[in-house]
Amino acid sequence: MKEGIFKGRVILVTGGGTGIGRAVALHFADLGAAVYLASRRENLLLETVHKIRDNGGEAHGFPTDVAKGADVASLISEINTRHGRIDVLVNAAGVLRIGMVHEASEEDFDLVFSSNVKGLWLVSKMAVPLMRNRENANIIHISSIAGTRTDPGLGLFEASKAAVNTLTKVMAKELAPEKIRVNAIAPGPIDTRLYSGSAFGPDLGSDDEIHLRLEELKASVPFGRAGTPEEVARLAAFLASPESDFISGSITSIDGAMGY
Repeated sequence: MKEGIFKGRVILVTGGGTGIGRAVALHFADLGAAVYLASRRENLLLETVHKIRDNGGEAHGFPTDVAKGADVASLISEINTRHGRIDVLVNAAGVLRIGMVHEASEEDFDLVFSSNVKGLWLVSKMAVPLMRNRENANIIHISSIAGTRTDPGLGLFEASKAAVNTLTKVMAKELAPEKIRVNAIAPGPIDTRLYSGSAFGPDLGSDDEIHLRLEELKASVPFGRAGTPEEVARLAAFLASPESDFISGSITSIDGAMGY
């Protein structure tokens, strides 16, 4: 993709301190965008901001819990004050908890759905007024191939991503008159902190057992490896570019031929 293709564009990335969100922020900055990053982890958020600035890009970081309306309202207000618009929103904030549905705690349920669904909805809802009738405005949700699956131990995560897929398709229709495209990216296993032992929660096996399960997951990819956050970032840039200006309501897999 051409260097500077997003020059003059304003991009908001949630979950911008780590993993896919961080890679998306770095990639869009390399392509010329002014990048706003939101994340709960302030230290990692600032690391990404400083990296972009050190490379000559423009970045602004805001510690934000996307599941809290007051946090999101403050974030959107800051962007409005500084730039008055949002051209592209990438909702990459999310969590993974692994365990049987009937054994999950109320805290597990609230955490997964607050971050993966409520937060995505809140940020999108509050960003739309700054995106209306802009040329090639885009919302991109980071979903998962899990959104079409029903695997024991992944019920909460899969249900949350199924909700993301439904919201994507409905929002695409609702926002078409506003000239805002809405798409989702559905990654397979990606080498990020999301696929770490912490995702499995307590009492779900030893470190060795968890490591084995993760390796088995990666080995199930026909390409024989997990994807990288940078590969997802490049897809996000394509979906946000004028090259895809008739694509809206899509759920695009990037999964090394897993085929779900």
